[in-house]
Amino acid sequence: MNSIFFKLSIRKLKKTKVYSITNLVGLTVGFTAFALIALFIRYEMNWDKSHEKYDRIYRVQIRNTNAIHATSGNNISPHNRPITAQMMERQFPEFEKVTVINEAGSTFLGTDAEHQVHDVKGIYADTCFFDVFSFSFVGGEQEHALAQPYSLVLSETLAQKLFNKTNVLGESVLLENKHPLTVTGVYRDLPFNSSLRPSYIISFSSLKPLAGVDRSSFWAKDCMVYTLLGNGVEAKDAEVKIQHLFAAYENLKFGEMQLCPLSKVYLNFNDSNDYLIILKLFGLIGVFILIMSGFNYVNLSLAQASMRGKEVAVKKVIGSRKRQLIVQFLGETVGVCVVALVMGLVATAFLLPLFNSVVDKQITFSLITDWKFVLSLLLLAVCVGLLSGVYPAKFMAASKITTLFKGNFLNKQRDTFSLKKALVTFQFAISLFLIVLTASFSMQIRYVANKDLGFQRDGLLYSELNASGNRVDFYQLRDRLLQHPEIVDVAMSKNFPFVNQGGGMTNWEGGDPNEKVTCRFNTVSYNYFTLLNTNLTAGRNFATAFSGDVGKSCVINEAAAKCFGWDDPIGKRVNDNQLTIVGVVEDFIYHDMHNPVEPSVLILAPNEIEGNWVFAFRVREDGAVHARNVITNELKMAFPNDPFEVKDFPSAFNSEYSFKIYHSVNKTLLFFTVLNILLAVVGMFGLVAFVVARRTKEIGIRKINGSSPLGIFHLLNREYYLLLLLSMLVAFPSAWLVYMSLPSANKLPAQPWIFVMGTGLLLLIVLVSTSYQTIKAATRNPIDALRYE
Repeated sequence: MNSIFFKLSIRKLKKTKVYSITNLVGLTVGFTAFALIALFIRYEMNWDKSHEKYDRIYRVQIRNTNAIHATSGNNISPHNRPITAQMMERQFPEFEKVTVINEAGSTFLGTDAEHQVHDVKGIYADTCFFDVFSFSFVGGEQEHALAQPYSLVLSETLAQKLFNKTNVLGESVLLENKHPLTVTGVYRDLPFNSSLRPSYIISFSSLKPLAGVDRSSFWAKDCMVYTLLGNGVEAKDAEVKIQHLFAAYENLKFGEMQLCPLSKVYLNFNDSNDYLIILKLFGLIGVFILIMSGFNYVNLSLAQASMRGKEVAVKKVIGSRKRQLIVQFLGETVGVCVVALVMGLVATAFLLPLFNSVVDKQITFSLITDWKFVLSLLLLAVCVGLLSGVYPAKFMAASKITTLFKGNFLNKQRDTFSLKKALVTFQFAISLFLIVLTASFSMQIRYVANKDLGFQRDGLLYSELNASGNRVDFYQLRDRLLQHPEIVDVAMSKNFPFVNQGGGMTNWEGGDPNEKVTCRFNTVSYNYFTLLNTNLTAGRNFATAFSGDVGKSCVINEAAAKCFGWDDPIGKRVNDNQLTIVGVVEDFIYHDMHNPVEPSVLILAPNEIEGNWVFAFRVREDGAVHARNVITNELKMAFPNDPFEVKDFPSAFNSEYSFKIYHSVNKTLLFFTVLNILLAVVGMFGLVAFVVARRTKEIGIRKINGSSPLGIFHLLNREYYLLLLLSMLVAFPSAWLVYMSLPSANKLPAQPWIFVMGTGLLLLIVLVSTSYQTIKAATRNPIDALRYE
C-alpha cells in the first residue's frame, strides 16, 4: 500500500507540474535565504575561534569609574599600560600567561627605499604572544621568533608582497625606511573574522630603542594586554582580584580593570549591543523568509485540495484510512522540502561569492566540513515539511467522501478560506515590512553620506607622516606650499577627522576634581579651523599675536561646553587648570557617523615638526592632480627619510567603520528583500494559477453574460486588494518600530512617503505576479472555458 501511495505521489507531482515547480522554487528560495543568513550570523558570532584557547583568552580593559557623560561605552578603554602584565604575572597565579601588544599604526615596510608597502595592520608583541594566540608557522620557530629586538614575523601574504616568496628567514626589511628588521618567522594568514589579524609582528623589545617603551613602562597608555586564564579559573573571580590593580596610585585609582572575553572583543567589548541588534534583525528576516516559503506551500496545497478531492475520495472508498492519507500527504511535503533543501544548498554555494561581496565578508561553506550545519538544515527541512503539510493533510483526510466527490468544495469551507486569507495577508505583511525597512535604511545611508559634517569636506587631501631627523618649521613648509595657486591652505594636527582620533579624560573648573569627562584631545596648527572652514561661536582662534597660546591655551567644542555646564566658557580652565579656554568652535563630526559628537579639547601645536602628524591640504578641485604632485615633491624634500602617502579625504570618510557597517547592512537588507520579493512572486503566481483553474467555468459563464476582460481581471484580483490593506496594518507599525529602534545618533526621521512607495511597489508586484494568469483567463474564449474538464 505504501509503495502504491509513493507511486501515486510521484505521478501527481508530474501531472501538476506548475504546482510542483512553484512549490519547489518557493521552498528553494526560502532555504537558500535562510542558509545564507545562518552562515552570516555564524560567521559573525565565531570571531576569533581560530585560536585553540579561545574560551580562556581575555583582554584586560580599563573602565573609568569617575567618567561622567560617557556615551556609547567610551568610558571603557581597550588600551592599557605595559606594566599591567608584569603586575598580574607577579601577584596572581590565576593568569597562566599575560601578553602585551602595541599596534604599529600607519607604517611602511620595504626591502629598500624604492620598494615600500604601506600596511596598517602590524603590531609589536612580546615573547609569550604565541603562547596565548594560535598562529601556524610555515617558517621559523614560534618560541624564539620574538626573542630579540628588531625581530620581524611576516604573514604569508605580506612576505609575498615584499619578496615574492615565503621562504624569507634571515632577510632584512626596513621599517619606515630607517630601521632594519630581521625576518625570524612566517605564518599563515589568520581567518578574516579575527579581531587580531596582523600582517606583521615586530618584537616588543624593539619599542625600547624606537620609542622608549618596554614591558615595565608605566605611563605608556596605548598598549593592549591579553591574558590566558588557567584551567578551571572563573573569569569573575579573577577579575575581582585585578579590579583595583592601580588603586595605590592617586591619579589611577579610578581606572577599574575588566576582563573582556575574546568572544566579545569584536561584537560588544564596551557593552554596546548595537551590532547585536542588527544580527538579531537579520535572524528575524531569515525566519520570516522561511515562514513565507512554508506559507506558500500551505496556500498552494489548500488551493490544489479541490483538484485532488476525487483522488482522496477514491482512496477512501478502497479502504485507505485517515492515518494513511495523512502519512502520504506529509511524506509528499517532507520529500519536496528535502529536495528543495538540496537545491537550496547548491544555490547557497553558487551565491556565496556574490553574498560575500555584498556583506564584505569571507564566509566559507563546504558540505563536508560543515556537515553539522547541513544536518541541522536537514532536520529543519523535515520540520518545515511537517508543519507546512500537517493542516492540508488533516483537512483532506478528514473531509467526507461525498463532499470530496462533488468537487470544488474548498469554497464552502469558510475556515479554510479564512486560513488562506490569513496566510496571504501575513506574506504581504512580511514583504511590505522588508520593502519599507530596506527603503528607509537606504535613505538613512544617503542622509548620512550627505550630512553636513560641520566642516567643508570637498577639496581635502591628507597625509600621515612620522617626522624624524632634522626638525622642520611647519609654517615655512606651509608658505612654500601656498606659493602654488592650486593649494588653498595647509594645516597640521595630531589627529584628523575620520583618519585618527585622540582619546583622553579631563576635569574642568567648577566641577568635582575627581570627576572627569571622556573627550578627544588634539594638537593643531594656528589655521586648523580655517582649513576646515568651521566657525567659532565664542572667543577667538589661536593666533601668532598670542605667543603664550602654545601649551597653555585651548579651544573646546560646543559639546564640551555643554558637558561642563558653561554658558560662558571663555577664560575657564580644564585639565587640572593647566589649559585656559580662549575659544569655542562649532561641533563638527570627527569620529564616526553613528555616535554623537563627543567633547573635544584642541591645543595649539609648536612650530617645529617632529614625530607623528597628519598634514591636511585644501586644494582647488580643478587643480587637484597638480596639487597632489606639488605636495608630494615638497614633503619629499622636507622629509627625505620618512615615507608617506597623500590620500583623498573621501577615502577616509568612506572607510570609517560605522559607515562601512551601514553600507553592509543596507546591501544585505536589499539582497534578502529581493529574494523575499521573488518568493512572493512565485507564491502568488502558483496560487492564482490554481484559483483560475478552479474558476474556469465561472469565468466562461461571466463572459457569455457580458463581463468585460477588465471586469474579469478585477474579479480575480480584488480579494488581494483587501488583504494588502490588512497587511499594511501589520507591516507599517512593525517597520516603523524596528527602524526607530536601530541605534544611531544621526538618524533620518521615518519618511511617510516611503510607506506609500512600499505599498505601491507591493501592489505592482502582486499585479505583475497575477497578470499572466488573470489576463489569460480574462481574454480566453468562453467556449474553451465551458469545455474545460
